Amino acid sequence: MKKFSGHTLVEVLMALFVLGIVVPTSLSALGNVLTANLKVRENAYMISSAEWWFGRLTFPVSKADIDAAPRIDEHEKASFDWDTENLDNGAILVKLRVYGLFSAPPFSVSRIF
Repeated sequence: MKKFSGHTLVEVLMALFVLGIVVPTSLSALGNVLTANLKVRENAYMISSAEWWFGRLTFPVSKADIDAAPRIDEHEKASFDWDTENLDNGAILVKLRVYGLFSAPPFSVSRIF
């Protein structure tokens, strides 16, 4: 009868421990790599949507023009929310927040007119 040399219980447990650390970490990194492109594209779309929104305003800009600005972009992929503030010199400060499709935090930008 041949005698087969096997692994001890400690060796098997150490291998399972190492796999338990390495596999979830590598899968998490792979998931981050795959979703990074989507996040970059969404951020770029939110930036271009903010520029589109500001481009819709006609000069000279009044508070009524700002209040009549669109709340959703033409592709219905971004929504807008803003606050206005009158400055001492008669200018208007617009704080625009752009919300995308995913649960990313809103993109915020301010302009003075």
